[in-house]
Amino acid sequence: MSSSSAIKARWWDGDAAQRYWMEIVNVDTWGSELIAPDTPRYDLMRDVRVGDVVLHWVGKNNPMRFKSGMYGASIVAGELQPRAGDWFGKPANTIPLTDYTALPRPYLLTDLRADHQEDILGVKSALERDFADRAGLTIYFPFQRHPTSGLKPNQGYLFKLPAEVIKTVYGLLPDSDWGGFDIPLVSPPVGGQNGVKQGYAGFCADPILKKAIEMQAVRQAIAHYEAAGYSVEDVGAFVSYDLLATRGDEVRHIEVKGSQGYVQKVILTRNEVTHANDFGPTDLAVVAEIQWERHLDGSIATDDGTMSVYPDWRPSPENLKPLSYEYFLD
Repeated sequence: MSSSSAIKARWWDGDAAQRYWMEIVNVDTWGSELIAPDTPRYDLMRDVRVGDVVLHWVGKNNPMRFKSGMYGASIVAGELQPRAGDWFGKPANTIPLTDYTALPRPYLLTDLRADHQEDILGVKSALERDFADRAGLTIYFPFQRHPTSGLKPNQGYLFKLPAEVIKTVYGLLPDSDWGGFDIPLVSPPVGGQNGVKQGYAGFCADPILKKAIEMQAVRQAIAHYEAAGYSVEDVGAFVSYDLLATRGDEVRHIEVKGSQGYVQKVILTRNEVTHANDFGPTDLAVVAEIQWERHLDGSIATDDGTMSVYPDWRPSPENLKPLSYEYFLD
């Protein structure tokens, strides 16, 4: 039975504990809203309620090259809202989310297969036995068993995630009833953004953490140049570089990048590349391995990372790799 014509089993009706959903995404904007076309295929959006919890699963075909797995959770903050033209020019339904929280480290598909595959599939079998098998209904379960690889996500956008899965998979949520963290969330032991081994500075799924990492890097860069006798101004909100450093008649522009992990490459915008090539002297300051801690109130404290400065920097063409293109239609 196709998802567009399937009839919901609605096994979650009347059970307040069944407040979990799983969103499968392949873009880096998860955690702010749910969005789907206003068509019967996506009518499960209409079952989402304020206060529900949405867990964000990043699919394998994502441009960030993240490993497939669960990366965080958000709280549903409002009712479904229709918006014209938000889905490739067609009507869409959106649901606002709030309080995005990254998991202490992503719960990868490989982890689920190794530790909880049969438990998860057991929950699926029980729901099918009690609901779907009796009347041919669909339970909107997020996982299935692949004949060769084992546990894998179903194809689709939004699924109902049974509370039994949350209780079975330890670490899937910081708190199984989403009452907040019992202890602060600290930077993961695995180097790299979101606990995934990478050498990238510039992408982080959690907007609050991303801002905290950026500000820590800027503070360290300011302290470095002030110690060298410069007067430093933070101009990142107005121009295409971050810091303006002056010492006597010398004027130096500084581009700052920060990361939780070891850095081998950074993300640059077109304006940043153009400015660095057109203005001299420009420095690149990279602050890596910034440690952080999230407190119970959601705030994040950071500590110094390891800073490297590349003076009189010019982005060499051989070291630049395009991540996307603008294409002008005829």
